[in-house]
Amino acid sequence: MLRTMSAAAALLLLAPAAAHARPGDPDHAFGHRGSVTLKATGADAVGGAVKVIAGHKVLAGGSAAGKLVVLRLRRTGSLDSGFGTRGQVAPSLPGTTLDGVRSLATFRDGRIVAAATLQTAAGSQIALVRFLPDGEIDPSFGGGLGYVITGPPGSTLGAMTMDRTGDIIVAAGRTSAGGEIPYVLRLAPDGSPDTTFGAGGTVDGASLQLAGRATGVLAKPDGTIVFCVGAGGDRSGPATFVVGRLLVNGAPDPSFGGTGVVSLPLTPFSGLGAGAAAVRGGPSNTLLVAGTDVTPKGTLRGVVLRLKPDGTLDPRFGRDGIARISRAGRDLRVTAFTRDGNGRIVVTGTGDPPDSLLVRLRASGRRDTTFGNRGLTYPKLGRPPGGDPIYTTLDAIDNDGSKLLVAGSAAGPGALTRSPAGPAAYGGRFALTVSRLR
Repeated sequence: MLRTMSAAAALLLLAPAAAHARPGDPDHAFGHRGSVTLKATGADAVGGAVKVIAGHKVLAGGSAAGKLVVLRLRRTGSLDSGFGTRGQVAPSLPGTTLDGVRSLATFRDGRIVAAATLQTAAGSQIALVRFLPDGEIDPSFGGGLGYVITGPPGSTLGAMTMDRTGDIIVAAGRTSAGGEIPYVLRLAPDGSPDTTFGAGGTVDGASLQLAGRATGVLAKPDGTIVFCVGAGGDRSGPATFVVGRLLVNGAPDPSFGGTGVVSLPLTPFSGLGAGAAAVRGGPSNTLLVAGTDVTPKGTLRGVVLRLKPDGTLDPRFGRDGIARISRAGRDLRVTAFTRDGNGRIVVTGTGDPPDSLLVRLRASGRRDTTFGNRGLTYPKLGRPPGGDPIYTTLDAIDNDGSKLLVAGSAAGPGALTRSPAGPAAYGGRFALTVSRLR
């Protein structure tokens, strides 16, 4: 079984910086003053996924030294020794990864699916790995391998989720003429393509005349699938939010926008990471979609919008269905969001370096002024190698009752070297961070 981490990829616990005890700041009962920081030995480590599971434990995912890594933390933030090797697993796969695990899902029996973009000999593809509850690779997945490499060469993962039956649904983008085309893939629980969905298990955005990357995906209880399209964090694109809904067989749902696809141009401008980034269910069968808009001056700002079941904007939310998140003179880019038990919406993203972004909205879309600094805060989480972070990101969020769990990356002083110079060449100064917030 593939459960042992190489010495280069082993993660070491670091002590993060202190935080104040107020809503939106780290919870001091977790880790060291609310945060856990982990680094790879002599290499790079970044965080990209987080999920709260039974017993208030936390799964987190990312990469370490070019390998996928999944961690399980106890409710106190310490590594759970009952999972993998001292709380960590880093499976050996036929390729390397820069960003690592970006989505996590769990079966009812405790098995875990992790999804990532993997650089293979054929180019970038989607990697799905299934673990047993103790962190061992699950040999009943992927024809005995425990993993599946899927998608056309040039694919980049947007998101992954699981429906009620255990089917795995992947949202991604494939390269096309210098840009990307979104697609949605559905796999059976054993990792094989679900041939009852689309064409051989895939719905390609070219058939819907779409461009961009499928960045978020939602499996609804009735079997329909909702996905959103944006530029992705590594590309520039238009400030247009595109949302699609597919029937159980993968056909566009004509009751949604008339064609199965709704396109909402927020402004006529483009920017890095613009467009929709994530989608979640809202109250009364509505949809919440979060992402990034671009102002006439070229400044990035966050957006959350709410759609009614027919795909039209819900005027009861924000201003005519749209809530904008901005701060004068700052670029704000949304990466993820969640909805807590009180219906409040918490958005994560990036501000100007070294700051990350956290915003909490009320269910109505109005800023929740009891959180952070009148609803918004720019936390510096984690303590990477070399000292205080000079660059931080928050890329994933989940809620545990009244508490929030966020995962991301923090870079210490020195040159930022996240781009690989060749196979497995990862020499950055980034560390993986997991924090629990009040």
